[in-house]
Amino acid sequence: MERIASLSTGTKLMLAAATLLFVDLFLTWQSVPQRYGGKFNFNQSVDAWDGLGLLLGLLTLSVLALVILRETDVELSPEIPWSRITFGLAVAMLVVSVLKNLLDAHSAWASYVGIVLAAVVVGGAYLERDRVEPERERPLSDTFKPSVRASAVSQTPTASDPTSQGTEPAQRW
Repeated sequence: MERIASLSTGTKLMLAAATLLFVDLFLTWQSVPQRYGGKFNFNQSVDAWDGLGLLLGLLTLSVLALVILRETDVELSPEIPWSRITFGLAVAMLVVSVLKNLLDAHSAWASYVGIVLAAVVVGGAYLERDRVEPERERPLSDTFKPSVRASAVSQTPTASDPTSQGTEPAQRW
């Protein structure tokens, strides 16, 4: 709990809303009325996993992965603006969720919840957009120097060496 409490508000918003949005993609986003045999009417429930929904799911997973990686001790390149990439992915999530809702007929309540959750992710990314990454300690690899290992093959004997007695050197394969 300490680790979650130490996260910034924007990070908490992004993690919670993106996780809920991913779960929301499995709920009914469309309730399409159908007619069966001319007598029976029913509503077909359709989840969000079609063309745009698949893109929305991939964007959601990428935002979650990037936020989680930034909060762990994984060393990311300091030259790349990770906060702005996260913000761009969040805006793309919002645009795709709005487009999906506009293009799909008979939208259900879960599609509107998806738009709200994508907007919350954008809000969290907006709060984090100018976050300065803390300077990490230099890894030990900068000061590490390997020790000299003894070779598995000994020195090749020379003709002047009295111990060679005409033997040929071992060959390495």
